[in-house]
Amino acid sequence: MLIEGQFDIAAPPQLVLQHLFDVRLMASCLPGCESLQPVDDKRYRAVIQIGLAGIKARFELEVEITRQEANSIWAVTRGEEGGRASMLQAESQITLQPQGTGTQVRYQSEVSVTGRLGRFALGMMRKQAQNLGEQFARNLQKALQSLMDTQGLVQDLPATS
Repeated sequence: MLIEGQFDIAAPPQLVLQHLFDVRLMASCLPGCESLQPVDDKRYRAVIQIGLAGIKARFELEVEITRQEANSIWAVTRGEEGGRASMLQAESQITLQPQGTGTQVRYQSEVSVTGRLGRFALGMMRKQAQNLGEQFARNLQKALQSLMDTQGLVQDLPATS
């Protein structure tokens, strides 16, 4: 299932990119994130808990940055729910597009869930996954804007969702 969206932030792409690798910032923005730890400069381990129609699932994930260019990052996420009840895999891309004095952040993930949750109603999973993506984007936008404001780097571009 495809999850995608975009938002604007009043800061240049280079500055936004620096903050995308801040583990504490990312953990605070991910809905249900219990932990996020760097393994090395290209890999991270995360524990995420999600709820779907009364079912709770806790995934242990590994995220690997597979490619990085000036304003784009590609990553693969793989993991499983305890006891291998469900498996998750996602291929994601984040692109930072200069826009006036700020940046448009575009995100896209192709997510596959198999096992217990994979057998669940696809429509419900798609809606939940898109909601989680949108919630993460809103949280990230607010956190980045707060950082920009705190650092005195506010631009003329208003942050919008």
